[in-house]
Amino acid sequence: MVLKPRYMENNYNFNINPKEPSSSDIRRHMDFDALLNQLESRPKPVVNPLRFRRMIYAIGIAAAVALLLVLSPNFFTSSPLDSNNYFARQAFINPPLPTIQTKENIEIIKDAYQGGVIQYASGSRIVVPAAAFMNDRGHEIGGEVEVHYRELNDFVDFFVHGIPMVYDSTGLQRYLSSAGMVEIYAEQNGQRLKLAPGKAIQVELVSEVIVDDYFTLPKYSVYQLDTKKRNWQYRNIDILQFIEEDQWAVDGQLTPQQQWQQQLVKLNEAYQQELADLQLQYPLPAAPFKPTKASGDRPVLELDFLNGEIALDPLSQVQQEDIERLHNGTIWQITEDSPKVDPNAFKVTWERVRLKKLNNQRYELTLIHSQNEERLIVEPVLFGADYERATNNYQLELQAYNEAVTEREQQISVSKEGLQQLFNDKKIALQLDFKSNLQNHPEQLKRQLIHRFIINEFGIWACGQAVDTQSSLSEVTFVDQDGQPFEAITAYIVNDNQNTLYRYMAEEEMSVNLQSGTPNLLWIVDNEGRISLSRIEELDAQSTTFKLLPVGNDIKTEEELRAVLQF
Repeated sequence: MVLKPRYMENNYNFNINPKEPSSSDIRRHMDFDALLNQLESRPKPVVNPLRFRRMIYAIGIAAAVALLLVLSPNFFTSSPLDSNNYFARQAFINPPLPTIQTKENIEIIKDAYQGGVIQYASGSRIVVPAAAFMNDRGHEIGGEVEVHYRELNDFVDFFVHGIPMVYDSTGLQRYLSSAGMVEIYAEQNGQRLKLAPGKAIQVELVSEVIVDDYFTLPKYSVYQLDTKKRNWQYRNIDILQFIEEDQWAVDGQLTPQQQWQQQLVKLNEAYQQELADLQLQYPLPAAPFKPTKASGDRPVLELDFLNGEIALDPLSQVQQEDIERLHNGTIWQITEDSPKVDPNAFKVTWERVRLKKLNNQRYELTLIHSQNEERLIVEPVLFGADYERATNNYQLELQAYNEAVTEREQQISVSKEGLQQLFNDKKIALQLDFKSNLQNHPEQLKRQLIHRFIINEFGIWACGQAVDTQSSLSEVTFVDQDGQPFEAITAYIVNDNQNTLYRYMAEEEMSVNLQSGTPNLLWIVDNEGRISLSRIEELDAQSTTFKLLPVGNDIKTEEELRAVLQF
């Protein structure tokens, strides 16, 4: 028996690849009125009432499900909303107070083909290479380009700009403790630009960081905020350099850091002076004067200053030893760049000359008469046998000079090593005294750094360290002024030891990172943009409920926000 599919019961006759109609067939079917009458004369299909009711029920059920999804989006969610889902539904960069206006620096690169260096008031700077920019079509950009630059230095900056500090590395969630952050992008005629392939901007970022050891550079890395992958990406190590303090209080008490810096500068100055005195104890012998052969096509003057035939003017700027070092037979050749010589100058009997040394080979010569002066640029030269004899003497004198210099350097080297060792010993003693002095000052130790790195993409870049997020307290609940717990709202926590911003979804009995031994600040922002916060000066392990009180005023500027968010 052959089973016939139910949908074939009407015995449809499917005509595959029908024959193309002829022109007569087409004309036969062009009576559209007849075709319309034929269609209307057919009996109308009968709708099954039961089937119609089923269709109405199906439409009603679908509408009810759609309404339920609108009113209760979590109806079909098997698990409750957790922190990961909560933040995944939000914008990755999510400023909680978008009405607050923030500042950025906008500088102009006059010619993008040339590039340029931009210096900022903070001491930071960026170096833009030539032909660094392209548009969204990949075409190289020339002309004026606006470079937008912003520094984000502390947790208030991270908060107001909505910067996430979570760093997910190989499945382990950590946070970035920032030592400095920059946002850089470029525009031309209001259109965002990109960095051309193979081009990178050099960044020198100045920041101040907390250090454990005043003399040891901390270790930081460079990270890029990837908005597509919603994570920070490690890029490179951070090249660091301390910035030495060069200003101290004139009146009032110096800090331990300022005292150390001042004493170190004085110690270094004394060391440099002792080195200079050492050089004077072993004077450097005069180098022999290398003879120059006359060119033969330049005019010359025969002036013999050694036998007293010509008097040197008292205003001459030349040493007697320079005159004595001239070789016998020396004459004075007028250089090509000398002022043009008056032909009558060779007919005048000059009374005296003024000589000014410009360098080892060039002099300014002024011929003086009671009624006239002639200024020339000359060089001492020799002819023929005088030049050959002077050259031979020069070789002997040069050998003796080099031997004398070598002996002098050996003598200085022994004494210099002793001075260097004495300087190092004094410096170590100063460091030990400084560290001892710091123990009596419990405040944080801070130093300024220069961070050097390159960026090959525009966006947000950070120098910092990844810190673990091991929660210090569990079953913590944030409550409002009426004692009601906050739920499904973002909570922020910062401490005075780490330059980062911890972020949580507020819920009852959650685990949070509160640092002991340092002040903590925790707050929330409600849907109206109002802040409620709590300051914890000393952490009590027994307390797991924290009341956050509203600040009581609308915050409109960054200055007002900083006044509120302080330890």
